Amino acid sequence: MKRRWKLPDEDQQARAIELAAEMDVPRAFAAVLIRHGMTTVEDAHAFLNPDREVLYDPFLLPDIEPALERLRLAVDEKQKVFVCGDYDVDGITSVVVVKRCLEAAGLEVGFYIPNRLTDGYGLSANGVRIARDSGVKLIVTVDSGVTGHEQIALARSFGIDVIVTDHHEPQDELPDAIAVVDPKRKDSRYPYPHLAGVGVAYKVMEALARDYRGVAHAIEENIDLVAVGTIADIVPLDSENRVLTTLGLERLRITTNPGLRALMEVAGVEPARAQAPHIGFALGPRLNAAGRLGDASIGVELLTTEDESKAAEIAKKLDLENKKRRTLETGVLEDANRIIEESVDLSTKRSIVLWSSGWHPGVIGIVASRIAKQYNRPTILLSVTDGVGKGSGRSIPGFDLHSALVECKEHLTSFGGHRHAAGVALPEERLPEFRECVENVVSRTLTAEDLIPVIDIDSLVSLVECDFDLVGHMKKMRPFGAGNPEPVFGTRNVKLIAAKSVGNGHLKLTVAQGDRVMDAIGFGMAGHLDELRGGGGMVTLAYVLEENTWRGVTDLQLRLKDVQPEGY
Repeated sequence: MKRRWKLPDEDQQARAIELAAEMDVPRAFAAVLIRHGMTTVEDAHAFLNPDREVLYDPFLLPDIEPALERLRLAVDEKQKVFVCGDYDVDGITSVVVVKRCLEAAGLEVGFYIPNRLTDGYGLSANGVRIARDSGVKLIVTVDSGVTGHEQIALARSFGIDVIVTDHHEPQDELPDAIAVVDPKRKDSRYPYPHLAGVGVAYKVMEALARDYRGVAHAIEENIDLVAVGTIADIVPLDSENRVLTTLGLERLRITTNPGLRALMEVAGVEPARAQAPHIGFALGPRLNAAGRLGDASIGVELLTTEDESKAAEIAKKLDLENKKRRTLETGVLEDANRIIEESVDLSTKRSIVLWSSGWHPGVIGIVASRIAKQYNRPTILLSVTDGVGKGSGRSIPGFDLHSALVECKEHLTSFGGHRHAAGVALPEERLPEFRECVENVVSRTLTAEDLIPVIDIDSLVSLVECDFDLVGHMKKMRPFGAGNPEPVFGTRNVKLIAAKSVGNGHLKLTVAQGDRVMDAIGFGMAGHLDELRGGGGMVTLAYVLEENTWRGVTDLQLRLKDVQPEGY
């Protein structure tokens, strides 16, 4: 697929040269800082040295005072509390953080994670009833609840108070809870609205820690879980999230949590070398697997057990569930691609909305993400069961999926999420109208050019500039992720020495510029091979510069993002 390169403008290039001199760093690194929003030495220093001082006052969160007042009452009266979360990694880690902190305050704490297949997304009425039957007087929601009007009303009818902690977009009217702590509230004074659910939970517990020393210890002990949930939820890793994930990753590398250690063992992650990608591609999918295929409470059990043998047993089970998930995912992806090839005219359609009765509801979110990236179109996939379509949507840069769903809400029985991802439910007979509505909104919002994927190039460099010193500076920008992407460089006029297909559809190149010869790898890019062989021997590359260790020898390689014959 053709890609558009977005290059630094002249002012950014000029400022990069100045900043490089002021900081005594390579020009290419200064260009990366500029493109990531750091225009001064002070900005760069603050970003490169994440510190607790950047963390905002939790008492700026909306409804934090009534939330704390109700929690103190629970402690004083020794009331049993239920923590209700979601079935993804963010929800699971949020439950564990709040559960452990409240237990440290002396409370008896139960929990409920909804079953994706029977409860659906968000705060569950079934969970509320179980809380009632358990004699609970207070429910604390995490990573959910801000749109749970009916469920919270049900809890109130049972005499159960509810504190909502969430990070999803609220509706126009807030639920009737004791407190609704959500930095995305329209009346919020909180300076940073992009916390994950576990980030909001952490901030509430941080405020509670001022009253209970045990809570203060517990939140520090569990900050590794804050990093896991934040990274897995793909929220921006800037500002406060950057500090929380940096501190959490430091803790993860020395964690004493038996569940996390067992999970890293089955995933082949060496704790001392753990980085954000290990969470995103190894730990997160395994922790997510149980929730995708059924009961996610096993994830809470894994992260709260102190029994190492039990943790190892659960981690192995999650690893097996993750393998099942991958098999199901492959089947749904192949089927979705077949439907697109047979019935979706991509020359006229700017969105993709598909449904099937044969798709497992636990994997369609992952597949929607893959389809959205593959075709660069907002994508919603739905699984139809008993006349009801339930599904997940994923967006592309420049399109607010949640806002689109608001415009199409007349067709929906429920929906929730944010601009990048969302969940929906609707009657089967409304699916064609819903698809048409989504297409109308997308067509009105996105141009044909918007459907061409964009690669943000931090700087055009020569291969001579690609050295270990530059890589060393870029490591200081970790953790990379949403809001803080890995730096991407572009190089023109590169001589193609060799090109071949390796592994399962990957592209391996040997390239040179001047007397510098380097290897390049393009994962899933073997389809470029024929085009490159006819390109006259010169190419233009976009890539991530990284270290690669093979048989004990570490060298530099280019991890390709794009490759085109010269002249592109």
